Amino acid sequence: MQDFLECPRRFELRNIQEASWPAVLSEPPTRFEELTELGDRFHKLSNQFFIGIDPTSIESSIHQPELEDLWKRFLPYAESLADYKHFTEQILRTTLNGHILVAKYDYVAYLPDDSFLIIDWKTSTKKPDRPTLAARVQTYLYPFIFYESFQDLFEKPHPNPPQILLQYWYPNSTEPEEIFPYSEERHQTIKEQLSNTISRIDGLRNSDNSFPLTEDINYCRFCNFRSLCERAASAGTLALDADYENEDLSNTHFDLDLINEIEF
Repeated sequence: MQDFLECPRRFELRNIQEASWPAVLSEPPTRFEELTELGDRFHKLSNQFFIGIDPTSIESSIHQPELEDLWKRFLPYAESLADYKHFTEQILRTTLNGHILVAKYDYVAYLPDDSFLIIDWKTSTKKPDRPTLAARVQTYLYPFIFYESFQDLFEKPHPNPPQILLQYWYPNSTEPEEIFPYSEERHQTIKEQLSNTISRIDGLRNSDNSFPLTEDINYCRFCNFRSLCERAASAGTLALDADYENEDLSNTHFDLDLINEIEF
C-alpha cells in the first residue's frame, strides 16, 4: 500500500507484474547493502532475545561494531519488556473488501493495565518527525489488523481500540520512542481509508488504464524502476543520516494457509 500511495506504477511493477529490473537502489550500493543487512540482523537478534536465548550468547555472536551499538541500546529496554505475555515476529491477517491484509509484527505484548503494545524496531540512522511517521501506512495499518484479528493471538475479550498502542522504537535516536494511540473513531476512519485505497487499486486493475507514475520525482531517486520509467538513469545518493527503512522484506513470502495457526 505504501508503494501504491507513493507511486501507483511502482506498485504495479513490483506487486502485480512482479517485474525484475536490475537497477541499483542507491549510491553507494555497498553502504545500502550494509544497512539492509544491519536491519535484518538486528531483527533476528531481538527475536532471539524474546524467545529466551541467553543475552550473553547473543552478544558473543555479534562481530559488527554498528550492530553491537544497536544491541547495547536495545538490551536494557528489551529486558523491561521480557516478562509481559508477548509474541514476536508474528504475522496476522484480516480481510477487507474481499482482499487479505497481512502484517508482520516485531513485538506485541499484553500489559498489566490491560492495554496492548505493538512495537516496531527501526534501525535507520535518522528518526523521522512525527507527522512523517503518522502518514505512513504502517502506522495505521498495523493497529487496524491487530484489532480485527485480535483473538487469533489472545484468548481474551476483544479490546476497545483505546487499549491499543503502536510504538516505533529507534535505538539510534536520543528519543527512541514514538507512540501512536488508537481510538474507535480512528479505527473507523482507517477502515474507510484502507477501503478507498483498495477500491482505487481494484479500479485500475479492472480498467484499461495504466497505473500512473508518481508526480513527486523524489520518490524515483531510490526506486529500482526509475530507468524503466525514464525518470532517472542513476541512483540517488544515500546520505549517512538517511531516513531509510533498513529491514529488507522484499523476499518475504507469506503462506496464507499457515497464518493465524497459533499455539497457546
